[in-house]
Amino acid sequence: MAEKDTLAFPKPLTLKDAMELTGFSRSYIYKLVHWKKIPYHKPTGGRLFFKQNELEEFCYRGKHLADYEIEDAANAILNQRNSI
Repeated sequence: MAEKDTLAFPKPLTLKDAMELTGFSRSYIYKLVHWKKIPYHKPTGGRLFFKQNELEEFCYRGKHLADYEIEDAANAILNQRNSI
């Protein structure tokens, strides 16, 4: 009897799973798919499937830095220039 773990791969998420993970509505996910803004898989040309890690990466894209992060980055650049 072969072990399942040797051939295991992450279970693809359904549309309903993607809705629960992201908090997006069904229609909004369909719009994102149509606009090719969200990663998805359609192996048989019918149902949509998603990978959890790809959805998580999508949700955390476009980070806007807080003021203190911008200030820290600017200070790091200025410190590099001053040390030259």
